[in-house]
Amino acid sequence: MGRAPTSAPRILVADDDATTRVSIAGMLKEAGYAVTAVMNGAEALRQMQQTNIALAFLDIWMPELTGLEVLARVRARGAQTKIIIMTSDDTPETVLRAIREQAYQYLTKPVEPRTLLELLNDALAAKPVSLPIEVLSARPNWLELLVPCDFEMASRITGFIAQLASDLTVDIRDQIGQAFRELLLNAIEWGGRLDPNQKVRISYLRGQRMVLYRIADPGPGFSFSALTHAAAGQPTDQPMAHVTVRDQLGIRPGGFGIVMTRAMADELLYNEAHNEVIFIKYLTSSVENPGTLDV
Repeated sequence: MGRAPTSAPRILVADDDATTRVSIAGMLKEAGYAVTAVMNGAEALRQMQQTNIALAFLDIWMPELTGLEVLARVRARGAQTKIIIMTSDDTPETVLRAIREQAYQYLTKPVEPRTLLELLNDALAAKPVSLPIEVLSARPNWLELLVPCDFEMASRITGFIAQLASDLTVDIRDQIGQAFRELLLNAIEWGGRLDPNQKVRISYLRGQRMVLYRIADPGPGFSFSALTHAAAGQPTDQPMAHVTVRDQLGIRPGGFGIVMTRAMADELLYNEAHNEVIFIKYLTSSVENPGTLDV
């Protein structure tokens, strides 16, 4: 699982459930972190105002102030402390409020120890969050965001989107999650050139019988014939030719993303310039509680 650095940053754990609070605090202390544990939102806010907290895990439903209220007050005074929301309440409205208030990430209880530690280590290793996620629409059936072109943002947004699809079957959720992440990484890396001052526009639409993603990047677009670094740009009799190209260019392993995304999608549509893409997955009658349109 890895251990904390020698000069361990201070982590705040706020949860009114004693079992959860003691368990998470103990696990983090065992991993070498300095931990402050509190049982209500008001005390969590005081700790964050008076102590140098590097990262906070906040439960939502706590006495005096909820975790989301603490998050809102911290953001209102301009603090950029990374805050991870923890809750068993994974309703779309709760997830959307966490996104709007600039939560770093969202964890559903019960929290798996390895997942929590991996997220903690990744969050602390990441550079400070300076540019916000712009929320253009935050309705359960229509989420629209402007996201800085940064790999870290891709991981954060993928985590939030996964929570919005939590009522789908595991297979469908995994398929659309992988496809969304691949399309978003392509938009950030190739369209936005990893420039955080550039923005990718993301839309997540949820109907009764379909899930739709629309991703628009700020780049000029591409043509499949020019994608020498991707499997999708190779002749059918040379599906592995892109591996050599990627090695010569010194870019990350991969290149099968578009091919895999095509296989997962029921429809995959590009605009003329190929700097906007729509991914559609149709839901069957076997999907439980697909939700209703909010009109």
